[in-house]
Amino acid sequence: MELIKLKVKEQASKGSEARLIINSFIDACTKLDTKIIEPLLDEDQYFEEKDKYRFLAFLKGQFDFARSKGFDSTILKYGECGMCVMGHSTYEFYGADGKIRFAYIIEQRDGEVKDIYNCNVSSGWLMK
Repeated sequence: MELIKLKVKEQASKGSEARLIINSFIDACTKLDTKIIEPLLDEDQYFEEKDKYRFLAFLKGQFDFARSKGFDSTILKYGECGMCVMGHSTYEFYGADGKIRFAYIIEQRDGEVKDIYNCNVSSGWLMK
């Protein structure tokens, strides 16, 4: 199982800017549009040996897959991780058919966004 960690710009990940990152990432996932989150990602940060553009390509792949199933947006629900970060809250994104399409963990510490992880074992996946 692949765990993808996304790092965000240091200066944009604290305080009120942390909320902007979270809201923008959720907005990107619900609207299936990577252009919403792209400006907030730092070009020289790596996650799971993937640079900003590889991660955006991965995210776009998830969005394209959802579109191939006939969706132009997703619906946000909340769940929890069932494996890597057991019990951590997750953001789950569903198609209009009620099936989960992808899920993420947004890790925060001391009011700062530290990482965003793709979660393949969120509680919504287990309810298939």
